[in-house]
Amino acid sequence: KAAGSTRFERIVKMIEDSEKLKSSLETKASGLADALVPWSLGGTIVTYLLTRNVTKAISILMVDFSCALKLAMPLSVLSAMREASSYKMTVKGGSFMEAVAEADTIVFDKTGTLTKAQPVVADVVTFEGRDQDEMLRIAACLANAVVAASKEKGLIHEEMHSKVDYIVAHGIASHIGEDKVLIGSYHFVFEDEKCVIPEGEEEKFEALPAEYSHLYLAIAGRLAAVICIEDPLRLEAPEVMKELRKLGIKKIVMMTGDSERTARAIAARVGVDEYHS
Repeated sequence: KAAGSTRFERIVKMIEDSEKLKSSLETKASGLADALVPWSLGGTIVTYLLTRNVTKAISILMVDFSCALKLAMPLSVLSAMREASSYKMTVKGGSFMEAVAEADTIVFDKTGTLTKAQPVVADVVTFEGRDQDEMLRIAACLANAVVAASKEKGLIHEEMHSKVDYIVAHGIASHIGEDKVLIGSYHFVFEDEKCVIPEGEEEKFEALPAEYSHLYLAIAGRLAAVICIEDPLRLEAPEVMKELRKLGIKKIVMMTGDSERTARAIAARVGVDEYHS
């Protein structure tokens, strides 16, 4: 690798940077140590001049603790950083350790932090009496999460899709014979592609479980199924929230790029004080 980009060089640079980020307590101790030196030397000289006793004069130097101050503070901080690393936490400087001791609010990301970031299909809600397995079989060509669920159910599908167009950040369009098949977000399926909910099934649509993310599957301009995707909550997450409060954290916030509906459901299960979706 190029100079400066190897793993060991990055570690060395991080250590060097962390040494620059001293806590205010380290800085104060260092300043106090420096200020003590001239007083210690002055006291030694004055003692010798008054007593003419070398032993008494040197005893002043012996009780000087400026060196101890200078050594003890960085060692204690480095020791704490090393202890943190044994709990898989990286502390990039004494100033941050000092700051987190004063913190009363913690902000968590949702996906991969409070949840496992391993999406699974929790349910498939169908419309117009369509077969659940058939809807999953069609969708399996279009989404990785759905493919995983399809394999779990043993649904081996034929490649019915003659053409697949990937539409970035919204959804995917395909064709089965003459019928256009769409799978994607609410915005993509209903607002961009103008698909409709089958007559008389609006109540079923409104009753979709809020705790899941929804993938909408439409065939020939009509909603055919909603695939409910769950990002399982980490089992330890609620307990961690309780432990943080015991440690004096007053406010726990969750932030996510997920929908407001999903964020609200996860926030209630985890037990955070506030969330932003």
